[in-house]
Amino acid sequence: MDNLFTPTGAQASESESLAYIFEMLLSGKFFIEIAKVVAIRGSAPNLVVDVLPLLSRVDSSGAMIANSTIYDLPVWRLQRGASAIIMDPVVGDIGVIGICDRDTSLVRSNLKESVPGSKRKHNKSDGIYFGGVLNMTPTQFIEFADGAINITTPNPVNITCSSANITAPDGVNVTTPTMHVTGNITAGGNITDNNGTQSASLKTLRDNYDEHKHQVQNVQSGSSTITSTSTDKPA
Repeated sequence: MDNLFTPTGAQASESESLAYIFEMLLSGKFFIEIAKVVAIRGSAPNLVVDVLPLLSRVDSSGAMIANSTIYDLPVWRLQRGASAIIMDPVVGDIGVIGICDRDTSLVRSNLKESVPGSKRKHNKSDGIYFGGVLNMTPTQFIEFADGAINITTPNPVNITCSSANITAPDGVNVTTPTMHVTGNITAGGNITDNNGTQSASLKTLRDNYDEHKHQVQNVQSGSSTITSTSTDKPA
């Protein structure tokens, strides 16, 4: 007659028993989760997001246990001092949240060394949203490619600064139907316009204009006028 009692894995051996104990100890403790942003509030340093974890747990029958929204997680930003790259998340973004091992509520409130706000450990409420996985192909981006840095956007690019300096030994090319400059322009070298059809610089044209002479024929007195011949110094 078959033994109808089947011992659980935890009872099979000491090693399996210890593994089962550790699994139970870690049950309910969280470390890293993949989550989707469902709401955004505030601004740095108080920018927070609500996220929904995307990897669900299952019950003993294998049925999915639906996740609950995690509220008010701070958002990670690449920053040093007063310098930062600002790329705040939008609703629908998928990203990674890292979960601190203890209650961070007082640190977030005081912005300095603080004791844990409670005895909770590895709780999703103490997560930080890092963002940036499993998302769509971007339409505006900075790409560090082999041999080039590419900045692409269908939108305007606005640069505001006290002064700007560009050092480009191989030259600068600007392709645009119109370039408008407010203010004066100074050049340390020559300026050539319509360089596709002629090669004379503005300096050459100006010098030729200043030095040119016309042969005047049939000079007449009084108020009569005549048309001179072409310049002897064409550009």
